[in-house]
Amino acid sequence: MHAAPRETPVPAPVREPEAQPAMRERAPEPPAPAPDPAEIERALERSGLQLVQTKPGAQQVEAPVESEFVPARRERRPRPAELGEALVQVETRKDDAPSSS
Repeated sequence: MHAAPRETPVPAPVREPEAQPAMRERAPEPPAPAPDPAEIERALERSGLQLVQTKPGAQQVEAPVESEFVPARRERRPRPAELGEALVQVETRKDDAPSSS
């Protein structure tokens, strides 16, 4: 018999990494102009929202003093009537094989 000639694997062509375009440095964007306070107020009124701001120097209003917590009194349950009777110990066990009747 004649053995079939083996094909030698051909390596895949190696691709050179493409040259990436040089990163251009962008000039920093100028800061956005501050919105007009009157425009903010109109937008808030249209949306039904209210602007709330805190100011460090503002007058602080003390919270109303609440009365001291007093828990509600609960009535005790009446004692069970069986307390005077002797206790009975009951032994329980599970049968290994249920009886078939």
